[in-house]
Amino acid sequence: MKIWMDRERSRAICPSCERKTEVVFQRREVTLSAPPVTAEDVLVAVCVECEGIAMIPHQSTPKLREAIQKPKETLNVRVPGHLEDVLYLLVDRVAHGWKNGKAPVLKYLLHEFGDNPEYARRVREHLDDDLAQGPADQDVSVRVPTYILVAVDQMAEMVGIANRSEVVRGVLASAKEDVLEERDPEFASSIQRAIAAVA
Repeated sequence: MKIWMDRERSRAICPSCERKTEVVFQRREVTLSAPPVTAEDVLVAVCVECEGIAMIPHQSTPKLREAIQKPKETLNVRVPGHLEDVLYLLVDRVAHGWKNGKAPVLKYLLHEFGDNPEYARRVREHLDDDLAQGPADQDVSVRVPTYILVAVDQMAEMVGIANRSEVVRGVLASAKEDVLEERDPEFASSIQRAIAAVA
């Protein structure tokens, strides 16, 4: 793999000039559109004619990925009190009562929902369970990386879930069955490993 250095020169197709031009590698601020994120000090190939970014070398990918995963939004939802109890029981089971365990457990469940269509369909089915019903009288608030929430929103639309509150209700109802009732020991084990890595 070629590792480019600042001020090195090469040739690349410039999307603005729409032809092959000479480029020089420089560190610049890069703004991405989906998800909307800005990464500082990223090595890019700059067209010497229009001074636009012609290409981003492979070696800059980890820095861009870090920028994508870094921004966080606060997810604020209201759930029935018994589902908040389920969340605390999950923390007790998979995070061994770790006092900060609520956020990583919920983030893991949301990530799995956004990343796994089969799991998302199961979550959708659990929204019809009695457990997922009841007055939403408890606040659940957690900081979640933007890329996870983008994936959650896309998956929710795909499987027919109306909003993030319903997603949280569904993942908690599903986790109660999978983890607390031990219907999916492999899933419970994967949560434990993930939580152990950040504890």
